[in-house]
Parts: sequence; structure tokens; C-alpha cells
Amino acid sequence: MLRLHFTAADLGSLRLAAGADPLWETLLSQHALTSGHGPPALGHWRRHALTRLTPEMRALLSLAPPTGYSPDFLTPTRGLHDVDEGLDAGLAEVLATPIDHLRTDLRRVLPRHCPRARTERLADGDRAAMAALAAAMRSYFDAVLAGHWELISGQVAGARARGARSMVDGGVDRLLTTLHPTIRWDSPTLHVAYPEDRDIHLAGRGLVLLPSFFCRGMPVTLRADDRPPVLVYPIDHDPDWDAERSPPSGGELVALLGSTRAAVLRAAQLHPHGCTTTELARRVRISLSSASEHATTLRRAGLLRTRPYGRHMLHVVTPLGRALLTGRPGPQQPS
Repeated sequence: MLRLHFTAADLGSLRLAAGADPLWETLLSQHALTSGHGPPALGHWRRHALTRLTPEMRALLSLAPPTGYSPDFLTPTRGLHDVDEGLDAGLAEVLATPIDHLRTDLRRVLPRHCPRARTERLADGDRAAMAALAAAMRSYFDAVLAGHWELISGQVAGARARGARSMVDGGVDRLLTTLHPTIRWDSPTLHVAYPEDRDIHLAGRGLVLLPSFFCRGMPVTLRADDRPPVLVYPIDHDPDWDAERSPPSGGELVALLGSTRAAVLRAAQLHPHGCTTTELARRVRISLSSASEHATTLRRAGLLRTRPYGRHMLHVVTPLGRALLTGRPGPQQPS
């Protein structure tokens, strides 16, 4: 069990990450690849990713075993960077890791996972070794995540929207109580299912909550106590997330050309944290049953994502829906 102990200052500094974090998704996706198993929703992605790994990328995987410790310095970010500079800013932080952090982290890496000679070069801050590591991380992201990134970040945004909605409706207590089934809030302590027994005293540093597409099973956090606190937790995958890479079929697009459905989609876009069916009906000035019917059609076409929210359904526009509304290119089929 992991126990995070809050002070009043920590509760006031609690933050939801702004979006998906490229470095955390890079690390956790490597776990999904090397574990040899995973949820069915990741099957297509995993088969595709394995065909694109280069020797340099496979060497990178040795630092990210599916069980046990992965170096904290590989994930210095917490979803707080601007979305357009996330990967660049994250890799810059990796390259700027202090020597004492490198040595502390790499001492915990087991030799059977990564050759000792390699970890020693990294622990010494060898510039060539660090540059090669950053290059491998970028190549990995470009090869196996970039083509899916808009969909990944869209699903993380949906989870963040639900968290933000919980905080707006019920404050921090509601957010922490409904965060994930493996998490229990017993103020002032957050109890998290974890493979080891550990206490973290936030001591006024606050906490960033980071929903993650590739985090599976139970939440994760950094091992080192001297790094900024972050709790990464799993989100639910849309069963058809892989199918969202393609635009809707011709028949579905024809169904979407009606003025009322277009108004429903535009109304949903005005609520970045998601809106209920009742809110859609009120804004478009249609009946509740009509709003529900139109939202269902938009969801089946991949333009809305819908999740339960208490007794209601919460609708969020997908990246494909935003692309249709703005005229900018949406997700593309990976090569």
C-alpha cells in the first residue's frame, strides 16, 4: 500500500495535469510492450509497435523492465508542459538531470535488466551516452506513439475533464474519492494499491495527478522522495479507440450533416470539461430524448466520447470531432 499524507497546503496545491505526458507515456508503453501481455484494446498497437523497434530502441527497453524499478530521471515531467513543447521540454530535462540523481536512480537498476557498463556511463553523465539515450527516446516516440498521439492525448483529456468536473461539483474530496478504484481517500491520507508498503509525506509540496493511457492496473509514482510528487493513474480505454484513427464512413457523415446534430457537436465543443445530455438539450433547445439520440449518433461516428458521470452521461468532443468543426486535419492512419 502506498500512502500519501496531505497537509492543508498540499490540498490547496493539488493539480490535475494539463494533458498527456510524452515521457510518462513513453515509459509506460515500453512496459506494455515488454510485459508480453496487455488489454485487448492495445493488441493492434502492440503488434504494430514491435515491428518498428530498432536496436537502439530495444536497448532503451532494457531501462524499462515490465516489473520492478525504472529510473526516475526518465520521467521528470508531470504533464505540465505546453502540449506543443512537451516532448522537447521533457528530453531537455532528461539531458539536464543532475549527476547525483543519475547515480541514485541507476544504482537501483538491476544488472540483469541493463548492462552495468551502460548504466555506469549514464551515471557518470557521459554526454555521448546521454545524447544517445535522448535520441533513442525521441526515435521511439516518433516510431510507435506519434501516429497515435492525438487519440492518446484525447482520451487522457477526457479523463482529465471528468476529474475537473468532479472537483468543480464536489471539491477535492469528490475528486480524490472518485479518482480510480485502486485509490481510497481517507482525509488527510490517500491510500493507493501498490506493490510495496510506502509512505510519502507531501509536506507542502503539493501533488500532480496525471491520468495516463498506458498506465495499467494500478497507479505509479516516482521512487525518489526528493523529486516533485506525482501520481500517475490508469484511465479506461474506449473499446474502439483503434478504429478512431479513420474518419467516419460515408453513411455516418451523411447522418452528421443535419443542422441539429451539427449544433449538438458545436455545443459540446463549448464545454472542454464535458457536458451532460441535459446541458446539450438546453443549449440546442431540443428535447432530452432528442439530445440523447443525436449524441449517440455522434459517439458512434467517433466525434463524441461519452462516459458515465454519476447519474448522468458526460460528452466530450474527440480530436476527430474537433477536426471536423475547425477544418484542420485530424488523426491520420499510421503507416
